[in-house]
Amino acid sequence: MKLQIKSKLFGNTMSDGSFIFLPIPAHYSKWELIPKKLDAINHPVWTGKRPKEQTEIAMFVDRFKKSR
Repeated sequence: MKLQIKSKLFGNTMSDGSFIFLPIPAHYSKWELIPKKLDAINHPVWTGKRPKEQTEIAMFVDRFKKSR
C-alpha cells in the first residue's frame, strides 16, 4: 500500500520585503493558519497611529539619539 501525502506551498511576505515559504499538509485549512486579515495599507506602522506606549518609546529613542 502506497501512502500519498499531499502538501501545499504556503507563502508570507515579511515586513522587510523578504518572503517565507513553508510546505504544509493539505489537511490544514487556511483559516487555521491565518486567524485574521492584516490591512497592510492602514496598518499602524505605516500610518503612524500606534498605541500610546509605542509612541512614547519612539519619542524617547529620538531624544536619546539627539542627545548623543
